[in-house]
This record gives sequence, C-alpha cells and structure tokens, in this order.
Amino acid sequence: MRVPGPSDAHLTYCLNVHPGATLAEAEAAIFERARRVFDEFSRLAGVSGPFGLGMWFSAEAARELSRADGLDQFARKLHDAGFYAFTLNGFPFGRFHGTRVKEKVYQPDWADEARFDYTISLIAILARLLPKGVHGTISTLPVTFKPWADEAKLARAARNLAEVAARLDVVREAGGKEIALALEPEPGCYLEKAEHVVRFFHDHLVPAARKRLGRERKECDEILRRHVGVCLDTVHAGVMGETPAKALGRLTSHDIRVLKVQLGAALRVEVGPEGPPPALSAFRDEVYLHQVTVRAAGKRLFFADLPDALDQPAPPRGEWRVHFHVPLAWPGEGAIATTSGEVNAAFFEAAVAAGVEHFESEIYTLDVFPGRTASTETILAQDLAWIWQHLRAAGS
Repeated sequence: MRVPGPSDAHLTYCLNVHPGATLAEAEAAIFERARRVFDEFSRLAGVSGPFGLGMWFSAEAARELSRADGLDQFARKLHDAGFYAFTLNGFPFGRFHGTRVKEKVYQPDWADEARFDYTISLIAILARLLPKGVHGTISTLPVTFKPWADEAKLARAARNLAEVAARLDVVREAGGKEIALALEPEPGCYLEKAEHVVRFFHDHLVPAARKRLGRERKECDEILRRHVGVCLDTVHAGVMGETPAKALGRLTSHDIRVLKVQLGAALRVEVGPEGPPPALSAFRDEVYLHQVTVRAAGKRLFFADLPDALDQPAPPRGEWRVHFHVPLAWPGEGAIATTSGEVNAAFFEAAVAAGVEHFESEIYTLDVFPGRTASTETILAQDLAWIWQHLRAAGS
C-alpha cells in the first residue's frame, strides 16, 4: 500500500513466506493467505487499501502464468481483489518450502542463461501488472555464491545483467513502465556488503553496460543506474555487522540506487565461556542456510551454517549474528536477542530521504521459527503494522 506523505513509498510483505512453486500455490498465497494478512493488518492499522503485493513466482509458476491469456485473467483477478503489484522477488528459482534448499537457492546464478531467462519472464509479468505511474522492482540474487565465483563467471554475470538493463530500457521506452532489477547482498555470497556492490559495479557491471549499450558513456551510466540497483536486506546487513544506515549511505554516496528495502531482524547472541545458549539450537533446520558471523577480539569469523558454528569443539566466544529472518516486532526471548534496534527511526528517515520507494517485510523462515506463538498471517500483519507506523513517521 502507498505510504501517506510526499514520498512515493509503498509497503508490503514478501509472499515467499508462503509456498509458491506452482501457479496454484502462488494464487492460493495471494488470494487466500495474503487476503487474511491484509484483513488483519487493516484492522490493526486502520488502512483500507488497495494493498500492494510483493509476489514470488518460481520459474515454473511464471511459465504457467505467462501462457495464453493467463496473465490478463490474473490481472483482472488482482484488481477485483483490491490488490496491485509493484515488486517481485526473483531470488528463489524453484521450490522454497518443505524441502532442503540451503545453497541450492543460489542456483542458477547470474552466469547461467536460465537465471537470465527467468528474470526476463518476471519482467514481462510485472510490466503487464504494474499500475500506471508506479515504479516496479524485481529483487534478485547477489550474482553468485561466493565459493563459485571466478573471473569468467563474473564476466558472464555482468554481461547478462547489462543485457537485462538494456531490455528494461526498451520496456520503459515502449510502454512507459519503469522497472528496475535489485541485487540483494547476502552473507556467504559474492556480494555480502555495500563495499562489494560498489566494487562489482566499478570493475564489472559498468564496463559491461557501456559495451552492451554502445552509447555515450554518460547515457550508458544513466540507463544502468535507472534499471539496476540494490535490494538492501536489513537481516543480511545485520549478520555482516553493517548497519542498514551505513550500507544505505555507502551505496548512495557511490550513486548506486537502493531500490528496495527488505525488512526483518537477525538473531544476536552473546556467547561466553559456557558456550552457546541451549535455546539457539532450536533455530537449526534442514531447509535454509543460516550463516553465522562471530565478532571477537577485533575479528569477524564466518560459518556457512548455524550447525557449523554450534558443532565446533570449542565454539568461539563473542557476539554471534545468525541469518535467521525474524519479525522486527519480536523482542527476542531470554538469551536470544535480535538486530531490530538497527532498523530504527533514523534508518527509515534516511531511506525515505534517499528515495527508496519499496519497503517489504521479508520473514520467510516463519515455518521453521521456534519463537512463533501465533499464526503466520497474524505475525505478518503485526509486523506490517509495526513497520507502517515507522514509515508514516519517517515520511511525514
């Protein structure tokens, strides 16, 4: 939904919290579960809609939706339900619930033509659904998983991303729909922090875009800036020890747009000589990666998954930050704290001032969240209401 105020900010939640590997699952997520979320949010916040959606379609669901007149029917159904589309999550390519995902979520990466084709299909979907006058965004993975990165892969990825920028500019010129692709830094990936994004743009993406677009340098750079930027995930930034405000400032100082902010908190735990608190073990699961950073003695250690850290013969002492998406409105419990304090009024004000238009609660781990005490729909509505209050204050 559009946030009142002078900015053109919109708020939603990411529907990757619901199963959506098939079109039937995606439609159930939208027209049944999202309807319940927004009905409860409306009761809590006094907002009547229409309600903007942050939809997720797997590659299979996107193919189903694009067949024949399916997209036209879907657009009419969205309108009749009081929904509108403004952002898509183009990160998970395949099934994202009820099966082991872990590092497979980074496949295919941006060096793979399958990732390019999937993203092009999402662009066509969003261009059809996007309301007039509303900008669209598609968040996507941070190039590749760090262990897979090499110069040849990075060069292919940059070429594919430059081609996406070119295609998006054609869409804008042909139909007036402005859509941008938002790279989402994540722990353990090639892009982890703002500084890595800046380096990738400078070393790989800008040269690739200039070569692909073949126009004057200034015009090439403007097209790239308009159509490729960053999705700043506050959970990921928190795990990496980079406050969202610092990441935002660094990116904008290098003229890289933060197109979308995904909102949530990471786990924060102080580990002493007695070892990790027993409650932390409840956050293990066999579905998602939960990367861990440990700050101790001026260094930051990294573990690819929570069990890797917990099962150390001598788990390191210090502050552990765990990639587990929990609601901003959840205060933590016992020894388990969160990074929600870094997503504060000053950050929201800075994000709105920087021109961020899309804000999205992303807490896809609710199905494996040991701290849940209510239904998924209730938790999502409560978190949206918390964010809504902060965004309204920031935009006033």
